[in-house]
Amino acid sequence: MMEEEKYFITVSEPWDFESSDGQNIIKGSILSIKSSKCIVFRSNNYLQFDDVKGNILILTQRHYGYDFSNFKNEIIAFNGGVLLGEYNEELSESQLREKTKFVIIGSIRKG
Repeated sequence: MMEEEKYFITVSEPWDFESSDGQNIIKGSILSIKSSKCIVFRSNNYLQFDDVKGNILILTQRHYGYDFSNFKNEIIAFNGGVLLGEYNEELSESQLREKTKFVIIGSIRKG
């Protein structure tokens, strides 16, 4: 189990996103790093995006060459989706992607 460090997401799209953390901000922690191209993020609060709501986001690399392999001190752009259903540590990266609805574009940094 990873030590639970705090992370901040800055939401670029949707541009008018607001959560209980503030305008275009999501705070939370990383549950799992599935690969250099996919991480599982848990927000501190449930998030509403149109017709989906959840607190588990699946983040995938947005730009080729900029992945999560050593982003501890970097800001990394991502495509993000809300996991539909329950999170299970056993789910593979491809299973997570299949059960995700794309909802945001943003960047993540250690907080």
